[in-house]
Amino acid sequence: MPGTVRKSPECPWLTMLSAVDGRTKKMDEEMFRELEGIAMTEQDILEALEEWQNLSVDPENRYAYEMRLKWLLDQLSNIRGSREEGRQEGLKEGREEGKNETIRKMVEKGMSITDVAHILDMTEEEVRERLGD
Repeated sequence: MPGTVRKSPECPWLTMLSAVDGRTKKMDEEMFRELEGIAMTEQDILEALEEWQNLSVDPENRYAYEMRLKWLLDQLSNIRGSREEGRQEGLKEGREEGKNETIRKMVEKGMSITDVAHILDMTEEEVRERLGD
């Protein structure tokens, strides 16, 4: 029929998976009503909805789900923390390399190690170490 949009067989499943926001634990009522309408005509979806409801009501399954979700969120937090640590380490190394380059250029321009140390608020020994003396 021209002008009619045919829904793919995956549409009810995608709607079902999208109906609940896992973070806020709230269900999209409009999606749920649409699923109920689909379920009245499609036995598989009705059975899946019933099974889904049974699984989420069972305290053991709920606990297992929440523990899995907690583990996944912990993993995400660890990854984010590692990335931030790596970023901070990279910035620190970049600053150190920049400082070393500055020291080298200052000495090449004829500044004394004493003056470089004074300007950069370092000891003369630290300046010499960075120059590799």
